[in-house]
Amino acid sequence: MDCECLATCPFFNDQMADKPATSELLKNQFCKGNFEACARYIIFKSAGREHIPANLFPTQRDHVDQILKDLQIQ
Repeated sequence: MDCECLATCPFFNDQMADKPATSELLKNQFCKGNFEACARYIIFKSAGREHIPANLFPTQRDHVDQILKDLQIQ
């Protein structure tokens, strides 16, 4: 099952547009597979799309706790 955010994810549709190979690798790893492990998805589900930092990579799970703490959502 694909991530519900894939079609509108600004990370892939804006920031990764000029890096198609890396984008496809990350999409296969997260968006089309284990999207529950994506840092962006975790923030989306916990705090809402508007709180996802634009520069947050799906692999940056180590940033999630601090972001949620800063938002006081932990």
